[in-house]
Amino acid sequence: MKRQIIITIILSTILALIIYKITNHEEINIVTLGDSLSIGMTAYHVTGYSFNDYLRDYYEENSILREYITEFAKEDETTKNLLTKIANNEKLESHNLTIQQAIGKANILTISIGMDELNNQKNLKSKHIEQYLKNMEKLITQIRNFNKKEIIVLGLYKTTNISEIQITKINQKLQEIAENNQAKFINIREVEKKKEFYFEPQKYELNYKGHRFISELILNNLSK
Repeated sequence: MKRQIIITIILSTILALIIYKITNHEEINIVTLGDSLSIGMTAYHVTGYSFNDYLRDYYEENSILREYITEFAKEDETTKNLLTKIANNEKLESHNLTIQQAIGKANILTISIGMDELNNQKNLKSKHIEQYLKNMEKLITQIRNFNKKEIIVLGLYKTTNISEIQITKINQKLQEIAENNQAKFINIREVEKKKEFYFEPQKYELNYKGHRFISELILNNLSK
């Protein structure tokens, strides 16, 4: 009889934990801001699977994704354009909400911008980098004003257009900006070491393997 009581208690406890897990989790809104890296643009100008899509899949598989908003990210987006969108509170008709509202409702917001902006410069100079970093500081500060939850700032990786000195300076400043705004900085320079992460050696666009690697870096950081 005592054994049956113990088994009943154990089963009841397990059932209670299962019910709690099902009914008491927090559903996640993911919002993405950025350029071609954010949307998984390939070297052939076709949108592929991005690190954001892998994040979405993870939360969907765990049945805790409420909404995934990625339409505010686009190829060749610049920090200046994104600042203007926020200032004008651009509306997204498909979700019937503005960019400020989208930023505010995000449990997880990723921002990855700069790869296109800097690589589109035929002759990248210090003034271009300085302006980019000034804009990034304004951008992250404004985003934090609307959102008090999880903000993920992705660093940049080296390309043929950016020197080692330049990319080091950029990432150091991006990390500083992120930390000053209680955001998480993700260093993604590891992708430079893997040839299999790229479509073509001379192109900076990553393939699905590279994007999956970045999503794993983010998830590992979020779990801490």
